[in-house]
Amino acid sequence: MAGQAPLGLRREAIGLREVLFQSITAMAPAAAVAASIPSGAAFAGGSLPLAVLVALVACLFTASCVAELARRLPSAGSVATYAAQGLHPAVGFLVGWGYVFVEALVPPLLLLQLGFTTAGTLHQEWPSYPEDLWWPWAVAGAVVIAAAGYFGVRASARFGTILGAFEVLVLLVFAVWLIVRAGGDNTLSVFGTSHTAKGYEGISGVFAGSVYTVLAFAGFEAAAPLAEETKDPRRTMHRAVLVLQQDFDVLPDQKAAR
Repeated sequence: MAGQAPLGLRREAIGLREVLFQSITAMAPAAAVAASIPSGAAFAGGSLPLAVLVALVACLFTASCVAELARRLPSAGSVATYAAQGLHPAVGFLVGWGYVFVEALVPPLLLLQLGFTTAGTLHQEWPSYPEDLWWPWAVAGAVVIAAAGYFGVRASARFGTILGAFEVLVLLVFAVWLIVRAGGDNTLSVFGTSHTAKGYEGISGVFAGSVYTVLAFAGFEAAAPLAEETKDPRRTMHRAVLVLQQDFDVLPDQKAAR
């Protein structure tokens, strides 16, 4: 028994880089391009970049609060711990279980999206591939996730770092390419209210669009549950949550400007 590894969370297993990319992968910038950003465009229209900036400001206030809580209460319970300590243990209990039930819906949704997207893309490139043969890709994604979790937080965090860095790089290249292609059509007027959709003129369209574009920033709080496995959590968690909003979350704004 003396030679066995102790059970429980692995202390000081990861650093700022891994924690930062945990949030980036949870934010899923590519998914924001496909979902939240286009949904906001239905209301904000060509003023979508301004709507994204409004959403960014709101998320910065939230990130500031989460960063302070993560620094003072570095716990794997994250939001449940904050509610329990700040309000009442019963509230923390409800928040914790609510968080579990909501998060349980995320993997099936993402795996289904992976399967449908991969099958559809392969069918477009090679019509002989059946478009409805999506389930092998969903199963493959589940196996990869299970393997990453089995090998521990350090391996899964590094794997997420690699995938997250690749995703950000692709989006940056795509954004620069689209901006260059637009050439003289690029204009700062998209940061005003003159291009909102019909029926949502003015600032009302901007705020309506920001309700959807705020989803492009959701996920920065995913770093908080790693607090007990992070080196110097009081400093690292604060930097990971807050700095992410200031540096990396400008990506959705670049995407909206396209």
